[in-house]
Amino acid sequence: MSLLHPLFQPSSVKGVLFDFHSTLVDQGSSESWLEIACESVGLDPIEFAQMVPKLNSIVEFARIEDPHHERDLSPAAHKEIFTRLLLDFSDEPLASALYSSITDPWFVYADTLPVLDALRTQGITTAIISNIALDLEPILRRLGISECVDYAFTSAELGYVKPNPEIFFAVCEAIDIAPEHLLMVGDNAIDDGGAGTVGMRTLILPRTSGPIHGLATVLGVVAGSKTLDA
Repeated sequence: MSLLHPLFQPSSVKGVLFDFHSTLVDQGSSESWLEIACESVGLDPIEFAQMVPKLNSIVEFARIEDPHHERDLSPAAHKEIFTRLLLDFSDEPLASALYSSITDPWFVYADTLPVLDALRTQGITTAIISNIALDLEPILRRLGISECVDYAFTSAELGYVKPNPEIFFAVCEAIDIAPEHLLMVGDNAIDDGGAGTVGMRTLILPRTSGPIHGLATVLGVVAGSKTLDA
């Protein structure tokens, strides 16, 4: 990994940047997604149960279909790409209903809000930095996260996708905290690990199943970093 920063002296963490999907929230089950979509257009989800394996892999299909992340830079591209993929194995009106409800099954991990609250109590700045072209604010409000983070940034708003160093530099400037004082937390070693190229410490918590994601590890890293200023 090439470095795009001078070598810094280690110092305490003043801010934590979180990925969103599979870091603060679980995407929920494809069965739930299908049920929500079917009910919205008066269809019986049991009749479409064979679609579940394809729905399970929709994000992977999108990565193959759109290797340059146009879907994460443009809301129009996001809708076009995912709708086209959904139409490969579903018909209207179900395909549109699936796209419209794509985030409805998402739920917060049980340790998300307690960790965000603990960081706020300690005076640690928190921000979300997500590769997504959807409007995060309604999702954050629905999940109870909106009042628990100081900032939320998307790739569509910033014009770059992780792991491009420019997205991390843009966030540093927006929140006025230097990279060496930030911790990036995410589930993707490539996308979120890109923060390391600009001098941020990074913590990778691979995607998990179950209600707990292991976010308490963040509090340990923050606490440990305080000894660096002693």
